[in-house]
Amino acid sequence: MKTLTASVVSLLLGMAIGWYAERRHFGHEKTQIVDQMVEGGESADREHAVRAVRAIESIQSGDTQKAVQILSTPVAHYYTLYTEAGSKEERRAETRALIEQLAKTNQIVAARISELSSNLQVRTR
Repeated sequence: MKTLTASVVSLLLGMAIGWYAERRHFGHEKTQIVDQMVEGGESADREHAVRAVRAIESIQSGDTQKAVQILSTPVAHYYTLYTEAGSKEERRAETRALIEQLAKTNQIVAARISELSSNLQVRTR
């Protein structure tokens, strides 16, 4: 009987220790994932801020063509990666239409879209 009681107590104690250790490990892992997400978001925000600063500087110096060139890269990137023709996703379709309208009136944007589309097709082959 003493052996059975000792075994049950040992089993319960082992389960409690294992549960506690796993819970701590999961909490630490979750913290790392959140930190990585924040770093990724900050990196993207930094890139957008730097691009905006360069565009604003170009506009202030009177070089609007350079500003359009700078700003056309993320537009073409989005268009190339996220907006396939016939998409049923309403927001993507609206964004695609907006970008296509701009590309009709702006040669720089149209050229950048064409360039990125060509680069993407080469990489996916």
